[in-house]
Amino acid sequence: MENSAFANRILTQQEQLRSLCPEYVAGRWAAKEAIKKCLPYINSWHQVEVVGQPHSAPLVTIHHHLFDPSQLKIHLSISHERDIAIAFAVVEKFS
Repeated sequence: MENSAFANRILTQQEQLRSLCPEYVAGRWAAKEAIKKCLPYINSWHQVEVVGQPHSAPLVTIHHHLFDPSQLKIHLSISHERDIAIAFAVVEKFS
């Protein structure tokens, strides 16, 4: 976190509006990595935006022309402690 270049490379402008504590950045990075594994056409961290919602699951926005929100829904869970962050993503496909 001493070098802001990492946060700039990983986080979108919207995500950077929040205080950039290490737990937050690590959680967002873990979330983006989990989503990227579900959607292999994602090739940039900035194509995935994860914004927290009060008392609710994080809101995921995908900025990619192949993503169709009417066909896919992303379920995301992020958890972090002082020294570790983990995220799980499940992509639900509608027929």
